Amino acid sequence: MRENNYDCQTCENSNCLIKKHITNDSVQTYLQQKNTFNCNQGQQFILEGAPVNGLYFIYSGAVKVYRQTASKESQIIRFSKNGEIVGHRGFGTDYVYNISASALKDTILCNFSSSVLIEMLHKAPSLMFDFMLFYADQLQRSEANSKLFIQMSVRERVINGLLFIENKFGQTDGYINMTLSRRDIAEFAGTSTDQVIRVISALKKEGLLIAKGKKLGIPDLDKFAAQLKQTSYFLEG
Repeated sequence: MRENNYDCQTCENSNCLIKKHITNDSVQTYLQQKNTFNCNQGQQFILEGAPVNGLYFIYSGAVKVYRQTASKESQIIRFSKNGEIVGHRGFGTDYVYNISASALKDTILCNFSSSVLIEMLHKAPSLMFDFMLFYADQLQRSEANSKLFIQMSVRERVINGLLFIENKFGQTDGYINMTLSRRDIAEFAGTSTDQVIRVISALKKEGLLIAKGKKLGIPDLDKFAAQLKQTSYFLEG
């Protein structure tokens, strides 16, 4: 990772919690202690089991967050994009990260060390409050997703995963703005790569999905989402 400087003042990510409080004098005091990095596509920047090194905020790019299951397989638990936080599951509670994270494409990351961020939160109560709301929302979504996930068939898991990815990154010219391997989709949907290939093939034959190489597109989102038995299956996170 190559270190660079990216100014929070000119950042366009209005969803970033730091950016939201940029006019707070107590927050501005700590901005110079932020580190920024260029992370190449495929490069890992958080290793599960490694000592916690604060939180990462995505300045631009995309990231996958994953962990190792009991059977030593990889499970993708989240895709994140501009302005979103990565590494929050380990911050403030553990000494090591319980997840790994790597860049899905060339990505710029902002990092505040744990000590700097803790001090900033103490000095800026409004920022601390927003962090509390963020953690509460994440916990609620995680619990809801876990309950619904076990009720899904393999087909529903793949459809749900593709809807999540489309909602996260959007579509341009009929194709989702993030090209993922079938293995990545499988690890996110909690199934095998072979199963994902079979489900995608079936969805293409049914006209619910289109493909160009690894690129996938959903021509009719409403019709695609209607394949799920419960519309509440699809949850952002």
